Amino acid sequence: MFISGDCKHPHFESACSRFKSNHEISAIAPSAGIDAQVLRNKLNPDQPHQLTAADLIALYHATEGDETLLDGMLLDCGLTAVAIPHADRAPSLPHQAIDLNAKIANIGQRALELTDRGRITRSERNTLVSVATSAMGSLAILIHDVEARFQAVPALACASDILLQTMSM
Repeated sequence: MFISGDCKHPHFESACSRFKSNHEISAIAPSAGIDAQVLRNKLNPDQPHQLTAADLIALYHATEGDETLLDGMLLDCGLTAVAIPHADRAPSLPHQAIDLNAKIANIGQRALELTDRGRITRSERNTLVSVATSAMGSLAILIHDVEARFQAVPALACASDILLQTMSM
């Protein structure tokens, strides 16, 4: 992948390149309501055509939730977002916190290994970003659950946590 020095949106251009390599454009373009050649042009930074917000939303849904393009766009703005996963939740907040801590430790270990090696391939970078995004999803779940649990009746929520903990022992 080559991104020129005069690139205005390096993260988005990189995201477009990854998106093209991960999907069969002729298969997803009709699902998004875009002509395949027009989509190829819009994903090419050397073409004058550009993706619109409606295009990005349609592509997100056509790919069943591929966030690559949205993430690239947000990173060029200095922002990030994470979808709250629809995964099964751990039985308690302490379990969620421990699971999150383990994911973050795994990210740190991978980063150290890659740094010691000195060179990181595109695939390794993408894997590390995926693992970090998963950890951010777990953090979003934890934040959501903490908000939900302690917003209503804190004393009752604490009592139910204690009861669940004693029952699981």
